[in-house]
Amino acid sequence: MQYQNPQNPRDSYRPAQESSGMPRRPAPSNYRGGRPPQGGGGSGGQGQPPRREPPQKAGNRWFRALFLVLATIGLCVFLAFFIISTANDLFGLNQEDRTIEITVPKGADNGDVAQLLKEAGIVENSFVFRVYAGLKTKERPFLPGTYVFNSNLGYDEIIVALKSGDYEKIEKRITFIEGWTLMDIAKKLEEEEVCDADELIAYLQTADYDYEFFNAIPDEPLRYHRLEGYLFPDTYEFYVGESVQDVSRKFLRNFNNKMTEEVRGQMLEVNLSVDEAVILASIIQKEAAAAEDMALVSSVFHNRMALSQTYPRLQSDVTILYVESDIKPYLDTADQEMYDAYNTYVREALPVGAICNPGMDAIEAALNPAESEFYYFVTDKDGKFYYAATAEEHYRNVAKAKAVGGEAHGVDTQ
Repeated sequence: MQYQNPQNPRDSYRPAQESSGMPRRPAPSNYRGGRPPQGGGGSGGQGQPPRREPPQKAGNRWFRALFLVLATIGLCVFLAFFIISTANDLFGLNQEDRTIEITVPKGADNGDVAQLLKEAGIVENSFVFRVYAGLKTKERPFLPGTYVFNSNLGYDEIIVALKSGDYEKIEKRITFIEGWTLMDIAKKLEEEEVCDADELIAYLQTADYDYEFFNAIPDEPLRYHRLEGYLFPDTYEFYVGESVQDVSRKFLRNFNNKMTEEVRGQMLEVNLSVDEAVILASIIQKEAAAAEDMALVSSVFHNRMALSQTYPRLQSDVTILYVESDIKPYLDTADQEMYDAYNTYVREALPVGAICNPGMDAIEAALNPAESEFYYFVTDKDGKFYYAATAEEHYRNVAKAKAVGGEAHGVDTQ
């Protein structure tokens, strides 16, 4: 055995075989070269090779993947619900129609106001409103005061009111009668100082709403008032100076609520679209003011439409009256084509549009006519009805009705 220079640690000890030229002992079969592992155990002081971790079970991997998929689906559903809910809240869609009063104290910031609105039920998400209001009110804060809001207002309408201090609103409760025309309704709203009649009529011609019935209204250029028939007659609450957008929305939301699945099903049974049902109901409403007369009047029109080869035209007097009272006076230039589109003595089947805004009794009568063999009717000045199955009998009834005095109207009286 030879000793080397102790200053060189690697040479501090060298086996005798190496220096004497003796043959080397073969390496163990499991030796792979390199330095032996440090800190190994065993009696020889040599290290052990590292242990391999057992492979994960396949069941664990499937469970983890399934968990991730379900978590992702759950997150997507949550986000979709959040987005829809936030959009409805932001634009005031699908909200209950009721008035709510709140008081904004002095010094209230956006967060305070957002919480007040949420607690009152005017908004659903106070956090979203606070963020949105923060973007809208950087230069002009909310003004203190007592405000009266509708729960179906959008964020922009609420913010405008809160920034302008527009809270001294006078409430108007108005009842609209079945059979009133759009012009009648607009004039009443103007008389009550709710909104301007001409502004409302102009807005309704171009307004856009995402209702199923609205999107199904035919785009007919000869239709004088596009939404005649859809301003459902009822009792409404308005405010002096209310926007035409809010006024229109209240009418159309109410109409949409009346169009239940049951009502739509009845329309399918009699092969009428919503628009056709409204048009027919408007004629019935004008011909028969009393609910008990509407089903028989409806039967006359249904019988005529069912036998259109013999009775191609409804020949309803009230369609002519609509042209004379609600179209001609408001046109700067005569439009005979439009007049004829409403005149059921000229136009076959239903007119191009409704002639008034019918109530629910008239709509139900249009969908549920009585069983009869009548093709004619006429009424006298006292509202008495005379029905007939033949033209000869009908003309005798017309003579009787006129003999009572005053005007007689109905089918084929001209």
